[in-house]
Amino acid sequence: MDTELIKYLREFLSKNDIDGLIVNSTNEFLVEYNKLELNSRYYVTDFTGSTGDVLITNDRIMLFVDTRYHEQADNQVNHDYVEVVKMTLSQSFLAALTEKIPSYFKLGLISSKTSKRFYDFLIKNMPSKNVVVKLFNSDPVIEYKKDAVLKINYNIFQPDTSITGLTADEKYEMIKSYAGEKFKLIVTSLEDIAYLTNMRSYDFDYSSIFPAKALITDKDVKIFSDCNIPQIGQAFEVLPLAKFEDYVKSIDKEDLYIDENSLTIHDYKLINTNNTILPSRLNLLKTVKNDSEIEHLKACFKRSDEALKTVYEMLNSETVYTEYDYYEALVKAMKDNGALSLSFKPIVAAGSNTSIIHYSMPSKEKTVNDGDFLLVDYGGYYEGGYATDTTRTFVKGVPSSIQKQAYTTVLKAFLNSYYNEYRKKSSYYDIDKIARETIEKNISSEYAFAHSTGHGVGISVHETPPRVSSSELSKTKIIENTVFSIEPGVYKENWGGIRLENTVYAKYEEDKIVMHSFSHFPFEIRLVDLSLMNDYEKYYYMKWQAGACMQ
Repeated sequence: MDTELIKYLREFLSKNDIDGLIVNSTNEFLVEYNKLELNSRYYVTDFTGSTGDVLITNDRIMLFVDTRYHEQADNQVNHDYVEVVKMTLSQSFLAALTEKIPSYFKLGLISSKTSKRFYDFLIKNMPSKNVVVKLFNSDPVIEYKKDAVLKINYNIFQPDTSITGLTADEKYEMIKSYAGEKFKLIVTSLEDIAYLTNMRSYDFDYSSIFPAKALITDKDVKIFSDCNIPQIGQAFEVLPLAKFEDYVKSIDKEDLYIDENSLTIHDYKLINTNNTILPSRLNLLKTVKNDSEIEHLKACFKRSDEALKTVYEMLNSETVYTEYDYYEALVKAMKDNGALSLSFKPIVAAGSNTSIIHYSMPSKEKTVNDGDFLLVDYGGYYEGGYATDTTRTFVKGVPSSIQKQAYTTVLKAFLNSYYNEYRKKSSYYDIDKIARETIEKNISSEYAFAHSTGHGVGISVHETPPRVSSSELSKTKIIENTVFSIEPGVYKENWGGIRLENTVYAKYEEDKIVMHSFSHFPFEIRLVDLSLMNDYEKYYYMKWQAGACMQ
């Protein structure tokens, strides 16, 4: 831990007359998987998780993490300096932050790393405590660590139209048909820009995106980027990133569409107040996949399934391997089966480490022995720039009765939520509810289902929308050809955890919604206790296993 950095930040608080500063995990494009060399939160805490922000004050450093990262944060931070604030499953960062900040607090935010939506929620919730918010354009952590900041050369390519289904010009025409005769749309989500342009890059870890912003109008599309971008389409013009601010400032008395989740407060403050601000719906176009995208994803997941066979064969050999051995073999098998990049750092956890939901440091010493779980959560990118995401939990040797009960419970949760008879009025919330209720009915509460049932999958491995959770945001109707994961799990600290994840797509069949899985990898037969299943569950378990064998 860099104590000189902590001293520097506290001097920053004093010089700028603030009581505390939020240190973000993301960059100026609000990406999920930020490189550690660009991650301010990592420099302050040593915590390597993909999400989780910090509040630093004159006497405290508070790291806020959700349920996926409780154990990992405890294991990685120096508790003499850092307090881990463990948010509950339903608690937001804003709610947890509000609890920690006293009245009359002066709070600093980095405007280029804070979304418009979060800023609005913060301003709305803080008046009762008389909190003052002060914005800063530059990040003092990155300024201090400037010598460590990477310069990335992005190699951008365009997937074949047989994969994307539509050209960039066709997508532009589709946007115009939704937006009306005269409009302007600001786009700062890198996933949305990759979707719009049909351009991809594998130079930023665990993504297929590249840094750019866009302004879409009824006349054309301007892409602002310093990358060397190939020809996109007839309607597209590429300009330097620095010109984005001037173009935004010049928009006057227009209907201007924005996405408050991906637009930073810095960029929002560039907008002239004479404009009428409306919500963008571009991400809804992106989340509904066309038939070409669906077919490409099928081929990608088939290759991902092939890679996982390598791990399963190693587990069933007489050789004792470490977590890192399995990790290395999995990464090699992914590349051997066509993956051009990984969609996230694979989770390869053994024994009690399987209870760490986003376990990220496979050990060269931790061996997988008889009776141990091995949890493998992995995904990749192929020639189209779409992510795969699959999880399986295996066992080495003979499992215990409680391991079989826990595994069968999670399997029942998956089968019930996947094969349920959904109607066109059903929501993503309903999927989560079925999985959660199945687990609650079949195992003690000490085995916690401490995350949502699923998330969208596309250009990003965590695409929004859709959300498959118990939150109000998930109470939206299931849309045909949306792609998302179903991944129930249970976890008990110092015992272990089980997660079974399949990425699926929804299809309308008459008045029903039917799920179709991209992955067809079989479940771990040694961990299944058929006596704990009803006839319905047995039937669908056998159906899945038979289908897996046919692949």
